[in-house]
Amino acid sequence: MADYGGVMRFWLGPDLNILVSNPDELKLLLSNTKTSVKGPQYQYMAQVLGGGILSGSGPTWRKHRKIANPNYGKRAIESYSEVFNIEVDYLLHKFRTVKRGQFDVYTDVVRTTSHAVCQTLMGLTKEQTLKLPHIEEVIDSSPGLYDVIFRRMTKWYLQIDPVFWVTSDYHFQKHFVNIMNEFSERILLHRADKLKTLEDSKRNLMNSEDDAGVNTQLSVIDRFLLSQELNKEELVQETFTIFTSSQEATAKISSFLILMMAYHPKCQEKLYEEIKRVIGDEDRYVTDDDFKQMPYLEMVFKEVLRLFPIGAILQRTLNEDITVGDYTLPAGCSLVAPIYHLHRDPRFWTDPEHFDPERFNPDNVKKRNPNAYIPFSLGPMDCLGRYFGTKLVKTVCVRVLREFEASSTETYDDLKVFISISVASQNGFPVQLKPRKIS
Repeated sequence: MADYGGVMRFWLGPDLNILVSNPDELKLLLSNTKTSVKGPQYQYMAQVLGGGILSGSGPTWRKHRKIANPNYGKRAIESYSEVFNIEVDYLLHKFRTVKRGQFDVYTDVVRTTSHAVCQTLMGLTKEQTLKLPHIEEVIDSSPGLYDVIFRRMTKWYLQIDPVFWVTSDYHFQKHFVNIMNEFSERILLHRADKLKTLEDSKRNLMNSEDDAGVNTQLSVIDRFLLSQELNKEELVQETFTIFTSSQEATAKISSFLILMMAYHPKCQEKLYEEIKRVIGDEDRYVTDDDFKQMPYLEMVFKEVLRLFPIGAILQRTLNEDITVGDYTLPAGCSLVAPIYHLHRDPRFWTDPEHFDPERFNPDNVKKRNPNAYIPFSLGPMDCLGRYFGTKLVKTVCVRVLREFEASSTETYDDLKVFISISVASQNGFPVQLKPRKIS
């Protein structure tokens, strides 16, 4: 982009792609209904996950998103607090009792986020979650599935089916789809059985107590089932999509945040002082009101998302010509939004590779184009789970960093990242956790 400017065209096989990196032009394009169709590379995701919330467009996408929307609203997310905190209790207990040196914190955090997702968006009990078929393999291997999908998206020869069919990637994907079906079908069975026990008049709000001890509204899965608008294949695909996209993304951002604190002790100490000021010495659950009193936490969270966005690259197909500035993007081409590169563009960020939460203090935010930071995308196809994910990440990180001091034998300069749908770490998330002295 440094060589070609803010607009660049390139071809992926027969498909014309136009990359736009000017923030204001990107806002106009992503907010335009003429770009509300996922690009052709998403077909390789749709072959596995269907044409729904994550990989689809058009009427099916709109229908599925509309059904799921209530579970991502403010009222629903407030009701998830207790489940989130209880699952973090299990995580903290493991950190306290299992003695070890440096370890990959993601392997434990992802189990916490997975169980939290199952007991909120999926509507399961703790016991049902632990007994889901293949749950450990799904948790450990789902990042590999998205790696396979991304390789198909970006390597032209893997887009030729006979070539792909003889690769190890194909056999991995085929195996994963099989276990995905069993995993999702069990979740659907649990919720269908539960719904059968409810009177029709009570279906708008479930008042049964799950193992987490919290009254829950209808889960996303319940809404899909009750709508009767999804066929069996769509139900299975959306169940798996919502699970993997929610638990992996939140675990990855939580792990990056803890790792950044390990790499930057001064930032960690400032965040710890803020946590201690708000929560004090009381051993209690964290709440939405607590987060509102933690501006530095918000700055740290945003800086982590700047450097390591979940959606590193977006692609949208234009259904009509669109003129932006001096350029006309023709109908049928694909708009590429390079979010990872936009977030590290020196035109908008001083020393962009450096980790600095102060970029997001109010004075610095005022000086910067607001559209240079779009971790959740923009427009009608923005991230459905942004508020759910934000709350879960903050719950995990505040409680871990309140009780433990994070450190690492590695440094920020040792960190190697790569793009595979989202931004991932080649090194993993190596940290040591030392218990703090809490009076």
